[in-house]
Amino acid sequence: LFFLHCIGLQSCLGLGGPNTLEQDLQAVINSSKLFGITLAVALPNRSVITVVSGHSSILPPKHVNTTDKFLWGSATKMYTAAAVLRLVDKQRFSLDDAALPLLDSLFIKINGTSLEAYFGPGLRNVTVRQLLGMSAGIADFDLRSRSYQLAHPTDDLGPVQNIGFANRTIQYPPGTKVAYSSTNYELLGLILAQAAGATSWDTYDQATGFPADLMAEMPHTAFGVHGTCKKYGTVHGLCTERVIKDTYFMSCTNGWTCGNLLSNGADAATFARALLGNEERVLKKETLQQMQKMRPITFGWGKSRLYYGLGLMDMSMMVGEPAGSLAFVGHGGETYGFNSFVGYLRSADAGVAIASNNELGLSGRDLWKVVRTIKHHVGLDTAAQETEAILV
Repeated sequence: LFFLHCIGLQSCLGLGGPNTLEQDLQAVINSSKLFGITLAVALPNRSVITVVSGHSSILPPKHVNTTDKFLWGSATKMYTAAAVLRLVDKQRFSLDDAALPLLDSLFIKINGTSLEAYFGPGLRNVTVRQLLGMSAGIADFDLRSRSYQLAHPTDDLGPVQNIGFANRTIQYPPGTKVAYSSTNYELLGLILAQAAGATSWDTYDQATGFPADLMAEMPHTAFGVHGTCKKYGTVHGLCTERVIKDTYFMSCTNGWTCGNLLSNGADAATFARALLGNEERVLKKETLQQMQKMRPITFGWGKSRLYYGLGLMDMSMMVGEPAGSLAFVGHGGETYGFNSFVGYLRSADAGVAIASNNELGLSGRDLWKVVRTIKHHVGLDTAAQETEAILV
């Protein structure tokens, strides 16, 4: 939370006279003074405004351009969830089907043992919905994985390694609590790969999970599997963990289906609006409604602060709207050297994506200023009537 002491919206945002939306968005990100930043807004007419600021590299010094790929970290979860829900729409399985049979054949093939050997018989009770909604009771792998990755920066950590970093006990009866855990999205990746007939986790093409016409509109989107970020041509990222590391020379596998999205701002904003807008370009209406059913996180990180749906965060409080109002939904991402927010601003029918190549760079205040600038230009300076929260 933050407090602004200023008079009038334009004073708070630093807006001048009758500028264009692009000019005012440029002024907002210039004021952030981050190492590098990209910001894109996908508008209802399917045009996209992109502004950039700062550097993509120090040596040699280069400025960020609009086609540069950033790492979006956990924003990948929104994409993974959408791909899984597309299979639900195709009736490959239901949200309340047991997850284990949908992934275990592939896990046995790549690891030699059932995943049940990791988590015990309680895993049989975990459903697809519970994995998507962070209520499966499966512990997170992030902290142990991060320590290992920083010590072995070029190792490509796949699902077997990442799952192995997690605590191997079910923390609570599935469905009874909500606790943020990236391990859930490793399992969902295995479901996607097995459904696609992949022979291993790294032969699954994540881009095939989305409509071909939408992917054609996102030419700067990729998903890291093997190799360093240099291979994928991303910008350099500043990872500050005791000493500054340049993530350009680190593995871009980055947690696989829970964190490996590589994209410029325009593609990410386009995806957010295509997924969450009113055109039903990715999911059926009823499935999208299921995706946006929010529950408060009740255990661990984010407790009492965040609402989580099926691969979505309600970030409404960050833009000055009531928690759970669905005024701004999407996903945040913080990963080695990068920080980001991507989502859908309902009142403006716009996709919004902002990322920085400084891990500790972006804040909720930056997102607030962006959203209020958009609202200023579409005549929504004051809080508009937002969709009522869907809470269960």
